[in-house]
Amino acid sequence: MNLPQLHYAWAPPGPEGSGFRFTAVTDGVPGALLREAERLVAYEAPEPGGEVPQALSLSLLSDGSRLLARSAYTGGDGTGFHAHAVHLPQRAGSGPVRGALPITSWGSPQWASRTPPGGPPPPLGAVPVPGRHDPAALAEFVAAREAWLAPFFADVRRLVEEPGAPRIVLVEPESAAVARWVMLACSVLPHQRGQWLTFTTYTARPGLAPQGLVGVLPGERTAAALATLEEGCRIYEPGRGAAAPGAGAGAGGDVFDVWASTAARIWLARRPELFAEVRLLPGGPYEAGPLAALALGTGIALDAAGRAAAAAWTAAHPDPAPDRLRVALTDPDREPEALAGLLREAARQGTDTTGELPEVARRVAFALFGDPGRAYGAQTRAGLDELPVLRALVLDRLDALAAGDPAAGLALFARTGLRLGAAEALPHLRMCAAAEAVVREAPDGAVALDALLRVCGVSPYAEPLVLRTAVRLVWGGRRPAPDEAGLVLATMGAAVHREAGTWELFAPVAPPADDRTEPDAPRRPSPDTPTKPGEARAEQGPPRTGTQTTPGTGPASGTGAGPSPGTPPTPEAGPAPTPGTGATPEAGAGRTPGTWPTPRSGAGGTPEAGVQARGGGVDGGVVGVAVGLLGEGWGEGALRVLFEREDAALLAAYREAARGAEVTERLRSSPRYLADRFAVWSAHPQAGPLWREARTDLLEEVLRPVVRELPPEHLAEAERELARLGRSRAEEFRAWLRPGPGARLRGLFGRRPAR
Repeated sequence: MNLPQLHYAWAPPGPEGSGFRFTAVTDGVPGALLREAERLVAYEAPEPGGEVPQALSLSLLSDGSRLLARSAYTGGDGTGFHAHAVHLPQRAGSGPVRGALPITSWGSPQWASRTPPGGPPPPLGAVPVPGRHDPAALAEFVAAREAWLAPFFADVRRLVEEPGAPRIVLVEPESAAVARWVMLACSVLPHQRGQWLTFTTYTARPGLAPQGLVGVLPGERTAAALATLEEGCRIYEPGRGAAAPGAGAGAGGDVFDVWASTAARIWLARRPELFAEVRLLPGGPYEAGPLAALALGTGIALDAAGRAAAAAWTAAHPDPAPDRLRVALTDPDREPEALAGLLREAARQGTDTTGELPEVARRVAFALFGDPGRAYGAQTRAGLDELPVLRALVLDRLDALAAGDPAAGLALFARTGLRLGAAEALPHLRMCAAAEAVVREAPDGAVALDALLRVCGVSPYAEPLVLRTAVRLVWGGRRPAPDEAGLVLATMGAAVHREAGTWELFAPVAPPADDRTEPDAPRRPSPDTPTKPGEARAEQGPPRTGTQTTPGTGPASGTGAGPSPGTPPTPEAGPAPTPGTGATPEAGAGRTPGTWPTPRSGAGGTPEAGVQARGGGVDGGVVGVAVGLLGEGWGEGALRVLFEREDAALLAAYREAARGAEVTERLRSSPRYLADRFAVWSAHPQAGPLWREARTDLLEEVLRPVVRELPPEHLAEAERELARLGRSRAEEFRAWLRPGPGARLRGLFGRRPAR
């Protein structure tokens, strides 16, 4: 856990003036939280001459999180008081709360009495450690308040379970006594209820305190304040010698009165451990029967109502052992390793745990994945070895987790003795188990990738996610070398990498096909090139010898390999064209000289987008093509004309068209279009100088002025659109939204391929 710390005290005169304010706060705490916390940690000294109390409080914040704070008087030298608070950020209803109850931090040595030097304090890993516990003093306290225990427990149950239940005010001469009341309340509640029971051990103004349990000191000022409290507020003042009137869900032997009375007798008998044991028995958390049965079984005397509840529950549960095991398996506070031990015990007893098994397996798997060294104890190992159903469910869950976080899967096998059987079909786990040895022994990343894909036993063309897992195990967060990237793309094809979400890792660094030295080396496939399992994963380059290509025909007459005579290809039909060149094979086979490709239907361009530009002039067709390329209908293969051809006329026309009112309006109105433009304009940083100049201009002079005017929700939607293309694109967009000096821009968009 990361629990931010806050210190609030009197600050001497300085640049911000003097007065009470937060003097040290862990980095990252928002201002809204500080403003809300300021009221909760405030301290008002009591009447002179009496006890100087400490205010330990747990308060619920408006966002559902909690603030645990200790405020203490620091003397009469003008400094007043010092408050030290810890923010517990978990929201209400977001899942079980782990760790010690907040009230256990009473008297903790970790509470500071002054602002620590050295700047912002680091976050704590847990609630401050408990203070010294004195069982004898607590037993004496309980005995002295015997008459108030049962009604108090009934009122506490109402407070945590019934909306609008009255608050409880505790009038004690010492704030330590109020802390003991809170400890008693938490002891009889389920752990999660105790985590959210709000309290303060001292306040001078009980009418304004927002907590459920409120401690005050006796005195005239307190008496006046209590007289103004809302009707129905429960006030406990043992010092006056009169027990509180009947309380709880009702009078006359109500079931909750029986539960509360039994709880009081258990505390008077000094057997509070029974409150933990009762959670293992079937029944509601405030059902009198199981608690009364436990009490009678340990020799605690009960009244007639308690004995009747115990008898009725025992008659309905003649053999509680199986029920106890099943209830224990659903206990959210039990460690996953202990759950594995309980399953082994259930198996020995022949108890049916079919209903509980899936949730136990889920918890064991998450524990193994999050902290394998701790979770893979003796009970877990034995459970996985002895219980085949548990093993199958746990490993299946671990395989799914490894697909999302292969690095954690790698740590699982490095830090435990877990091993997979030959018949267990778990492709992601298998790669995690083998990755360390494979990567260490392989001569390069491409060989390691191939080896891992063989280990997993599943074709990436059938299940692309195994390719993503293998890539992340081989390269982690690193960029592959250009030769590795080129080889991987040439041998596997683009389609499977786009399916797996790994295209963006390899494409920017892979060398273009024209840069390769071998005359017949396969070309890197276009993102739009279809691939099928079993086919060669390469796009052949144009013919070098023995074949002549006539404009408007395919590479060989009568083969059907090219478009019909006179038919310009679609953007996917072949290599990107070069404007203003002749009809050589290298210039784009099958294209009429000087003809630009026609966009697909619905490209969002204008009628001029398909106009032929003879001779590569800026006016006419080039302008139309530039306008068309600003639409949404072009595949990336066609857009590569911007990145690879370094055509000055086209780029000039494209930059001019991007400044038009229509493009600006679409950027403002469509998050999807904004994301599409960012994806294109931030691509291919390794391209030539003309494209690098153009992309910088488009991003900074066209896109950024529009972005500055857009509301946050528009940008968030654009980010989600980019995330669908790949997480790296969304991350680059977030980084680009926070520009610093020019060096940051060059660092983000001027990267070169790894060498």
